[in-house]
Amino acid sequence: MIFCLGTAQLGMHYGIVNDAGQPSNWEATEIVKRAIASGVTSFDTAREYGCSEEILGAALPETARSGLQIITKLGISALTAQASKALVREAVEQSIEKSRFALRAQALDVVLLHCWKHRYSWNAAAWNRLLEFKAQGRVRSLGASVYEPWEAIEALREKQITHLQIPMNVLDWRWNESGIEPALRERPDVSVYLRSVLLQGILAYPANRWPVVNGFDNSGCAAALRQLANRFQRESVADLCFAYVRSLRWASALVVGCETPAQLSRNLRLFSLPALTSDQCKQLEREIPKAPLTLLNPSQWSHLHESHACRAN
Repeated sequence: MIFCLGTAQLGMHYGIVNDAGQPSNWEATEIVKRAIASGVTSFDTAREYGCSEEILGAALPETARSGLQIITKLGISALTAQASKALVREAVEQSIEKSRFALRAQALDVVLLHCWKHRYSWNAAAWNRLLEFKAQGRVRSLGASVYEPWEAIEALREKQITHLQIPMNVLDWRWNESGIEPALRERPDVSVYLRSVLLQGILAYPANRWPVVNGFDNSGCAAALRQLANRFQRESVADLCFAYVRSLRWASALVVGCETPAQLSRNLRLFSLPALTSDQCKQLEREIPKAPLTLLNPSQWSHLHESHACRAN
């Protein structure tokens, strides 16, 4: 498993526990450069992450990108369901060209659908346009950022998809129950990137910073996480969270963002610590309270003010 630097926080104010706010362009560029100096070779961004692509483009000159990978996401959320085929094709082209310009890249390494529904919307006009870009060499690989297990299973049936990004953390029981691992065994060519290891950061904070979900005991869940961290001799709940997702053998990478250089250093250190054992994972999965979907999906948090649900994670 590799560490992939998520850059949403570098391009906009992101996350309900983000007390530091969006870093300056200089600070954001320094974070990217420090990540490279620490051995990070993969970066996750999106057309809709504010100025994130521009930050990466400035920090990663094309002449120094050998061995580096930038994953971006299509930015067409403004399209309505009634948009014409011509309008959809134009929106996809604008998104790709703006990403190439911002990232200062002749070809984009990986482009993900930011919403799985866009695979079939508009009679597949957006997806077909992406396939054309791939055939032309302006996009090297295609993938999808998904939010629900059924979307992941469906995406794995699409042979052109070789990158899959999913939300995964210690509370998210859905993926084990969905049969994602057997489905991935049928697609060994797919790289799986796990995001939301700290559930938009809240799992590293006391329960009073979590969104309130009716019927779920935040304090009891946080206490259970602390007890497991102590029992497994982890240094913190954040360490426990990293160690759990790093134990998932079907995953290729962990996408983790930050707002400050100190957070980057902490995340890299946690990533370097040992993963949980198989027995520890089983204990954790048995003992953690079953979180409701309204907690697992940040787009449903009343505290958020995102303009589009597909940008929740």
